[in-house]
Amino acid sequence: MGVTLKDFEDFVRWRDWAPGKIPVFCTLLAYIALANRNLSHFFVFEFILFMLFASVHSALGYIVNDWGDRKIDKLHGKPNAFEKISHKKAMFILGLLIMLSIFTGLPFSSRPLFFPLWMAWAFFAVAYSVKPFRFKERGLCGLGVSAIAQWTLPILIVFAALERFGRYDMIVFAVVSSISGATLEIAHQRYDRKNDLSTKTKTCAVRLEGKKMDLLYSIAVFFDKIAICIVLITVLLGITRLDFSEGWQLVAWKKLLHPLIIGYLILFFIALLETIRLAKKDIVMDPYYSTERTANKLLHETIPNLILPVYLLGILSIFQPVNAILLIVFLYWRLILGKADLLWPLRIIRGLWKK
Repeated sequence: MGVTLKDFEDFVRWRDWAPGKIPVFCTLLAYIALANRNLSHFFVFEFILFMLFASVHSALGYIVNDWGDRKIDKLHGKPNAFEKISHKKAMFILGLLIMLSIFTGLPFSSRPLFFPLWMAWAFFAVAYSVKPFRFKERGLCGLGVSAIAQWTLPILIVFAALERFGRYDMIVFAVVSSISGATLEIAHQRYDRKNDLSTKTKTCAVRLEGKKMDLLYSIAVFFDKIAICIVLITVLLGITRLDFSEGWQLVAWKKLLHPLIIGYLILFFIALLETIRLAKKDIVMDPYYSTERTANKLLHETIPNLILPVYLLGILSIFQPVNAILLIVFLYWRLILGKADLLWPLRIIRGLWKK
């Protein structure tokens, strides 16, 4: 059958979900380890095992979505995993992923509430895209189901897997991640609105007028900004009891006047001014689907997907040096393999200074 690495990568749509999902799971796993004082060597193994579980399930979620969108994607002229490779190859990879999903989930299945949450995720992931449910075409209900399947349940599953279920921080993470997830889904539906109109796909974006959808997206993006701030505060509160030596007080300042919070607030006001300036020109700021590099993009993508996971993995490495392996691998994947342009935030600041 000859399944190549490229066949596998294209089918699981690695590039579509990995940059947004993996950093979130890295942040959560590192945070829970610090909050639980789980600083043993065993955590590296647990981290890797859960990342495999999360990655396989993220891939499965996107594959199920492609299966449900086969006909629509063909009409839209969009790439679809099931059109790129043969049916036999697709079934082989799908079978392999299902086996991996079971194998990677079993070590956590005896932990309280993990198994029912796992099964709930499977239902919502399928119901969002596949008939007879296909919540994707049920307006605001579809947005809610998408947020639950892609963000709320995965967050709860992480806390159940690492045995920190039911704490206040779990509730905060689940709520704010659902807000961010709903914002991403609104962004996606808004981006696909023209294609969905042409095929009469009844997404929330199609049901609403263009101006109303723009307003909904602008409101969602604003609340997403607040959600990111709440995550930062929750993380800092969760690690305040860690015993840092004097030399490391800067990375875990035991007050909310923390460099991360101060940096966020400065960036928040810059991003807000940027949004207002564009609104005066009747342009909607889109931090997720625009190709322009802006302060908003720095706030919505760089802080949660790079700065926060690096910060937490760095603290883990201070307490247990073996965790530096996780930090190095993450940085290599994110910066080297991702060919990151490290100077673009400085260009934004220089551009604002000139203005």
